[in-house]
Amino acid sequence: MILETFPAVNALTVDQKLRLACELVQDVSREETIPNPLGEMLEDRLRTYDADPTQVRSTDDVTEGVLELKQRLSARGA
Repeated sequence: MILETFPAVNALTVDQKLRLACELVQDVSREETIPNPLGEMLEDRLRTYDADPTQVRSTDDVTEGVLELKQRLSARGA
């Protein structure tokens, strides 16, 4: 797994990991080509967004949802 190659990532907070994920996505988006089937999936999601932008969530909404889920799971385990 890639995380085993970069053990420092495990020490990051959830917020830092989410920011890293966003930065990685931005970095990949600058590439000339994206390998299939990933490229096909991204193109499909872009078409879905173009067809109806109200049916997608912003990265802020997704981040908020992940953090809320983390809080619920932490509360349940306490």
